[in-house]
Amino acid sequence: MILTYVFIALVGLYTAAAAVVDLRTRRIPNYLTVTAAVLGLAYHTLVPGGWGALTSLGGFAVGFALLLLPWLLGGGGAGDVKLLGALGAWLGPKYMLVAFALSIFFAAVGAVVVLAVLAMTKGAAHVRETKLAADDAPATRKNQSASRRRMLPFAVPVAVSTWLLLAWIATRGAL
Repeated sequence: MILTYVFIALVGLYTAAAAVVDLRTRRIPNYLTVTAAVLGLAYHTLVPGGWGALTSLGGFAVGFALLLLPWLLGGGGAGDVKLLGALGAWLGPKYMLVAFALSIFFAAVGAVVVLAVLAMTKGAAHVRETKLAADDAPATRKNQSASRRRMLPFAVPVAVSTWLLLAWIATRGAL
């Protein structure tokens, strides 16, 4: 039972740190993601009641793969890919998929809220020009413009969804 709470605390702290850093800097540093991935693998390999190294590695692979193609196509940051990989090392494949699905939902809701607030405070024309305008510029300017238009760092909805999942795990009393 105590190990479940240790697990919840460590995963909760990792996602909170990633969300705060991503909000402040719009980056998720390697020292955070690599450390979390190694600790997740070590936890599940060494702690009694852990899922084992293969499940942890499977979760890492699932988490990493979920955002790899969008990143390769320019639709997200490499830190987001590594964030989910490290989180998958903790959550395993099944819980990683649940956390990802919830994250996509919260990201969509967050984007709508941000757009609505901007439209009410700065006007619909401003939102159309700054957040929704199509880019006809060269690729380097497109990437800069896309990063400026990003409304909410992805680590925030990932953290919220993970905390909900952790709360559910806590109510069950065990992994």
